[in-house]
Amino acid sequence: MRKNLGFVLALTVLATACTKKDGVSISGTYENPVKDQLVKIELIMNNELTVVDSFQLDPSGAYNRTIKVSEPGFYRLNFYNRHVTNMILDQTDIQLVKDENDPRGRYKVTGSKDMDYIYGLTTLKQDFEKQSQALNGEFMNARNSGDMALLEDIRSRFMQMKAANDNKIKTAIMQMNGSIAGILSTSFIDEENEFAFLDSLAQKYQNELPNSSYTKELVEKVEAYRKLAIGSPAPELSLPNPNGDIISLSSFKGKYVMIDFWAAWCRPCRMENPNVVKMYDAYHDKGFEVFGVSLDRTKQAWVKAIAEDQLTWTQVSDLKYFESEAAQIYQINSIPATYLIGPDGTIVAKNLRGPELEAKLKEIFG
Repeated sequence: MRKNLGFVLALTVLATACTKKDGVSISGTYENPVKDQLVKIELIMNNELTVVDSFQLDPSGAYNRTIKVSEPGFYRLNFYNRHVTNMILDQTDIQLVKDENDPRGRYKVTGSKDMDYIYGLTTLKQDFEKQSQALNGEFMNARNSGDMALLEDIRSRFMQMKAANDNKIKTAIMQMNGSIAGILSTSFIDEENEFAFLDSLAQKYQNELPNSSYTKELVEKVEAYRKLAIGSPAPELSLPNPNGDIISLSSFKGKYVMIDFWAAWCRPCRMENPNVVKMYDAYHDKGFEVFGVSLDRTKQAWVKAIAEDQLTWTQVSDLKYFESEAAQIYQINSIPATYLIGPDGTIVAKNLRGPELEAKLKEIFG
């Protein structure tokens, strides 16, 4: 929450030790109420927002609302679609107070074990980003000086640092026993590349919170990922190349092949293409192939981009944009996206780009 949001939010439970709780009380004062407009309390579940309460603020901006919570849930308080704050509501008293360590004067929840878990992971993420920025400065200096040995050392240190941070996050999530914060915290990991962890987490919550709506959502997500998980057989693709010949993914069996989803109109894809060219040139003779799948709409744009970027590997497309059969099969919602397939036809890795792709290929081919 930014300093200029101008409100202090306090959450309390309307109950004493002698009376039964009727719900969680949400109260506070918003400094800039808008006349005749509604403030909303929204439940976040299944990637959808559901308004559970709405109300107008009086001229003073003061409010006091009670929300009945049948199960721990993820909510947000929404002031006119301008200012929102997220919170996990359970049956414990919580308050929002100004974070004195935040230069922008934002607020944080206190008294909530669930939110403490989230803040802990946020700190881990911020620390990693700071370390990455420092390493990126070293990388730029090494690249400008042409020091290839130092570049390789920096790449290695980055991968080690990332692996260590990922392990810290996964360990912390696994220790969030019985809290839906553990489920919500999967946003801190690369879910597709951490399928084994995600699967274990789903099993854990099926034991700890079997009736939770968030557990059910997690289980459904895991099942959707399962058929495209690392170690699973890669689904077959058969699409036309620019000459109209049908090329199948299975024709590359016995080699390492990277399915590269891209398009001429995709700027990040075009920026990554020189690195893919470099990797293809370095490892093609050792058994590395690229199976380019374009999500273009027109053959003219597709073929022009292939020539401009000097892409010499197999290219296929049905020119149907994100409605492409290949995009549907591999659940592609954004590009660039890649799948690395092993010689036995199973998925080895996903979304490798830049240093990560180079490190993986070096690991495989030496």
